[in-house]
Amino acid sequence: MVVLGGFGFVLLVFASFSWYFNQRIHEKQSLLIKLDNLSSQIQEHKDWMEEITNQRFWYDSVAKNEQEYRRKNSFTHENIRLKLNDIFSESNQNQVLIGQSLNNIQLIEDRILNDVAKIGFKEYGYIGKMREVIHNLEEEFPQFDQQILSLRRHEKDYIMRNDENYAKSLHAEIELWKLRKDYPAQLNQYLQYFDSVRSRMQLLFAIQKNNHYSTWTANMTTVQSNLRQLRGRIIQESYDLSNDSLKIQYIISGIAFLALIIGSIYIIRNISVQVSRLQKSMNDFIASNYQSDETITHQLPKNEIGQISIHFLKMARKIKWDLHLLEDRVMRRTIALHEKNVQLEKQHTEMMDSLRYAQKLQESLLVSRKQLAQHFEQAHIHYTPKNLVGGDFYWMKNFRENGSDKILFALADCTGHGVPGALLSVLGMNTLDELFADGIRKPNELLDSLRKTILRRISSSEEQRMDGMDIAIFCFDKRSRELHFAGAQMPLWIVRNSEVIELNGERVPIGFTYMNHLEFKSQYLTLEEDDKLVVFTDGIVDQFGMESNKKFGKKQLRYILSRSLNNQSSSVLYNRLMNQFAFWKGEGEQTDDCTFLILEPKFVKVRNSKLELPISNGKVEV
Repeated sequence: MVVLGGFGFVLLVFASFSWYFNQRIHEKQSLLIKLDNLSSQIQEHKDWMEEITNQRFWYDSVAKNEQEYRRKNSFTHENIRLKLNDIFSESNQNQVLIGQSLNNIQLIEDRILNDVAKIGFKEYGYIGKMREVIHNLEEEFPQFDQQILSLRRHEKDYIMRNDENYAKSLHAEIELWKLRKDYPAQLNQYLQYFDSVRSRMQLLFAIQKNNHYSTWTANMTTVQSNLRQLRGRIIQESYDLSNDSLKIQYIISGIAFLALIIGSIYIIRNISVQVSRLQKSMNDFIASNYQSDETITHQLPKNEIGQISIHFLKMARKIKWDLHLLEDRVMRRTIALHEKNVQLEKQHTEMMDSLRYAQKLQESLLVSRKQLAQHFEQAHIHYTPKNLVGGDFYWMKNFRENGSDKILFALADCTGHGVPGALLSVLGMNTLDELFADGIRKPNELLDSLRKTILRRISSSEEQRMDGMDIAIFCFDKRSRELHFAGAQMPLWIVRNSEVIELNGERVPIGFTYMNHLEFKSQYLTLEEDDKLVVFTDGIVDQFGMESNKKFGKKQLRYILSRSLNNQSSSVLYNRLMNQFAFWKGEGEQTDDCTFLILEPKFVKVRNSKLELPISNGKVEV
């Protein structure tokens, strides 16, 4: 406890010194940030003033809005002084020197703005008035164009280059002109404005070491130099604080390390003595062949190490006995499990072989793609039983009636999946084949006969079974394009020009029901070119999404189908829907047998005839 207390005290001292130096360094860094912001603002203001002074096109703007520029300049200096006062919390010599320089700079800048405003450039100031006079001379005395052009050239060269030789040349030409009798009196006013521009530009630029611009530049350089020196001192102070902090940390770390070594030696020595005694006692206990523990009981230290040793010895004896029993029991059970696994693997292999063979048999009973291609322009089928075999099946027959080729197609979803569903699907296909062979062609009559036959075959006098199937049957004429539909709890969708027409089946299954149902009704409509027939079992709409844990749903299926463009191929629509369905399902478990078909009928071309039949009843939804 003493060692831990001393070590904790050293850590507390270390943390206190670290906090103190970090606070001081943080203050210096904050001061540096403020100083850099102030320097940046002063540099921006300097660039602004240099641009106004050296770029002649600013002169008109300054002459026009001199008071606004003065207010802007005064506002900038107020901000600079506020930041300067924020940096220097207490008045010192640096603040006084920088403040005096800033006062001089503001005074000189007011003079520079006044000079610039007086000079002007195009329409304002002395230059504007001077050019107004010379334009009047050009209009009044066109015979003096050459002389006026020469004067304007000297005037422009002087303004652009600030060279006194051009001013002297202009004066010399005017003096020569005065000797002539046709000397215009307006030239005296022109010369007066030119001399005013000349005197202002001399004040601004020409007077050696005493013009406004040079004085302003010198004061601005002084302020920036003082700020750089101040920044250097702050950086040096921060560096010194860092060095002091590092030295203190080294000293405290050395003390802590020394205390840690001393405490560790003390603790290790104490523990080593107890461990040596414990080791001797354990050797004596082992030498007695685990028969007597009297010696170890008397020689164990009266602390946690002694208690742990006693419990360990008790546990070791019990573990040794229990381990022997467990090894014997595990050996017997391992042999039994191995025999069971061999039997299960054999049974599983036989069962899977049977299911694969049953899968091939069931697939052979379904309509082949070659048969579908004979009667449909395009036929896309997604048929995936949950297990190898399933309760979904699709069935098709073609026949001629009244001189027209007709296609009879059905999709069914039998109760359950796997082997029971597969048996029901075979029963359903065989029953449909028998009914078709008996001459039944209409979808509603097929459903009525199918329901009666299925009920008779799967039910007995002792038990009324609830098994059955949901089914959709439609028949269409290739020539007239007339489609008849009847359904038992399964719809038929027609995708037409980005719209989905839904023919709903009746809410009665093929099988036992408590409802009093007499017969199925048939719905009909006329198909159009590029119509796509869509039938599906509830395995696709009841599939749960891996991420959302929600069903795929008819709403989402209808939305994807309704987004199809006019004349879009069935393959594009099918691929987009299957990609969306696969993304929705992800790696999740398949919920049920899943079957989805998109069929594009193949019609017989009939010239000069238009067949159009109305929708039979209100059960058609768009």
